[in-house]
Amino acid sequence: MRLRSHLVVLVLAAVIPLLVFALMIVRQDLAERRDILERGMQDTVHALSRAVDGEVKTSLAVLETLAGAVVLDRGDLQAFHEICVRAIQPRPTAYVTLFDTTGKPLLNSSRVYGVALPNPVAGTQPPGSDSRYPALPLGGGDPVSGVLETGAPVVSDLFISLVTGAPRISFDVPVVRGGAIRYVLEMSVDALEFTQHLRAQRAPADSVLAIVDRKGVAIARTLDPAGRVGRPLAPELAVQVSRAATGSGLGHTVEGMAVYHVYARSPVTGWTMSLSVARSVALAPLTNALAVLAGGAAIAIILGLAGALVLGRRISRPIADLARSADQLAGGRQPRLDVSAVRELEELYRALLAAGEAARNAEDERDRRQLAEAKGAEAQAANRAKDEFLAMLSHELRNPLAAMSAAAHVLRLADPASAQAASARRVIERQTKHMSRLIGDLLDVSRITHGKLALDRERLDLAEVVTRVVNVWRASGRFERHNVSLEVASVWVDADRARLEQITANLLDNALKFTPAGKAVTISVKPRAEMALLSVADEGPGVEPQAAQRIFDLFVQVTPGSEGLGIGLALVKRLSEIHGGSVSVANAGAGRGAVFTVRLAAVAPPSEAAVDVRPTASARRSVLIVDDNEDARHMLAALLRMEGHEVRTAADGGAGLALARDTPPEVALVDIRLPDMDGYEVARRLRAALDGRPVALVALTGFGRAEDQQRALDAGFDAHLVKPVSAERLKHLMAELA
Repeated sequence: MRLRSHLVVLVLAAVIPLLVFALMIVRQDLAERRDILERGMQDTVHALSRAVDGEVKTSLAVLETLAGAVVLDRGDLQAFHEICVRAIQPRPTAYVTLFDTTGKPLLNSSRVYGVALPNPVAGTQPPGSDSRYPALPLGGGDPVSGVLETGAPVVSDLFISLVTGAPRISFDVPVVRGGAIRYVLEMSVDALEFTQHLRAQRAPADSVLAIVDRKGVAIARTLDPAGRVGRPLAPELAVQVSRAATGSGLGHTVEGMAVYHVYARSPVTGWTMSLSVARSVALAPLTNALAVLAGGAAIAIILGLAGALVLGRRISRPIADLARSADQLAGGRQPRLDVSAVRELEELYRALLAAGEAARNAEDERDRRQLAEAKGAEAQAANRAKDEFLAMLSHELRNPLAAMSAAAHVLRLADPASAQAASARRVIERQTKHMSRLIGDLLDVSRITHGKLALDRERLDLAEVVTRVVNVWRASGRFERHNVSLEVASVWVDADRARLEQITANLLDNALKFTPAGKAVTISVKPRAEMALLSVADEGPGVEPQAAQRIFDLFVQVTPGSEGLGIGLALVKRLSEIHGGSVSVANAGAGRGAVFTVRLAAVAPPSEAAVDVRPTASARRSVLIVDDNEDARHMLAALLRMEGHEVRTAADGGAGLALARDTPPEVALVDIRLPDMDGYEVARRLRAALDGRPVALVALTGFGRAEDQQRALDAGFDAHLVKPVSAERLKHLMAELA
């Protein structure tokens, strides 16, 4: 790290522990504040619970007093009605009802004595009967039935009164005479009456205080009491209330307000007192403290970093000046530097000047000696590399030339129809292809190295391309000494067909070269994870791990004394890479062979209508060949005549133009290098001489660069062929031009 980075780390190492310690203190303080807040809220809900319990006990006491009235012993219900009216007069929203043991109401303090009253026991309906309050039952018959069944006082949950049609709470007690229940006395209270108890608690601002019955329905509420009484508690808060008699938690009210919630359940009524305070209020100390802490931390870090940067710059700038002036100091010169800020830097500056002066002479002498030695070594290495390459190239060219020379001698002596002549012809054809591939590989390596190799991409099936190459090699007898198997699955790629065939051929040639006779070579094509894999496995000596790193380098032969120039695998690597793919080698072990795998990006197969249907046959054509090489001209003409075409030949451009004017050809094969004029000029003059009559012009040349092909097309040629031209390629071209 740089000096400034070390200073920054030093500042952080000093500041961060302080911040951690401050954070611990703040967290402890916040925990204490939260405990205080929660205790205060718990005190509020417990005070509310005590107030409500007191109100309920008072109401039950009034009912117990009324139940002891002697007029009930005489059965004077009208007199008892008057007593109830006077007793309940201070509470205008409450009334008293007397029921017999069948649940029939006998009197109601809010109604004239003797008027017909609804029977709550018979008329009670389940929740949902009243659309205004879907969570409440219609009628309060359950408390009356509960007193008759248990003989004990009952405090009800919220229900809709059959008398008033509004939400109410009832307190019911038995009237016992002679040890038996004679009546049930009930005080019914409007739910809104409990709102007064909530307001008396003076809850914090931005809070909601509520009383909830045993079923989770709001009996009273400080926020929107008219709209929320008779409605269930918010789901999050209801879940908390159902878990324990007291507690706290976070949640949201039915209005969506985020709150801190504290609740307590009354042991007298079973109702729950709930206090919800907005989090922005309840947790405001936490937010403020964290904001102050974060601000203080940011200021401390910024100031510390600024000091570190300023101090680091004051120290590092002279050091950087010394580093930039190292060459001058080593050369004995004294650059003007400001190193006075730090005494040690000034001492270092003086020491460097002295050391540079002392080392300069020795370094100059050593450099001169090393330069002379390096030049000699480079010259020897270059000369040795040149000799080795020329020796390999001579060997690779002399072998096929020797075979072709011997085969030509056999053809001169043997009967053309004999087996010896046929074998000689196969040798010439095989060795010609070998030399063409060798020269083509050399040229392709040069084009790739200079970035001049152009790809003729098309969407094609890799399995079909590989199968075609294998079948051609099998038909030519290349696999006679080996057991070659093919395992392919269809997988499509966007690639140059000729280059894929070149990759396959080079991998096959390498496998056959290193696999002993009678052993197996396996070629496979398969898709895997959006990739197309071409693998060639052999049973040769394998590849050592250290050799696998350089086996794809140009002119490298990992097996001493092996044949070849060391360009086949290098070309495979470069052709794979310009296709956007890669190649690798895996060693199965010493003497167990190697597996070479090419990976290309797979593409979707084309639709059936888009599949390329290649021509396989051509019609009889009138062909003109213009080539100054007599052997090449005669052999090309003989090949075309054997295919049934009418052929005329010329040795130069002038003779070719004369023949074309005399009898216009349908196809003209023109060499580019001619003695009197180049092939481009012949093409232009031939187009002009024929005055629009159709003729297919094909350029024959040994130049295969992309710019050579483009120049031929610009001169009027329809196609461009690189010598030597195989019989298959020529046949295919004639079919295309048909």
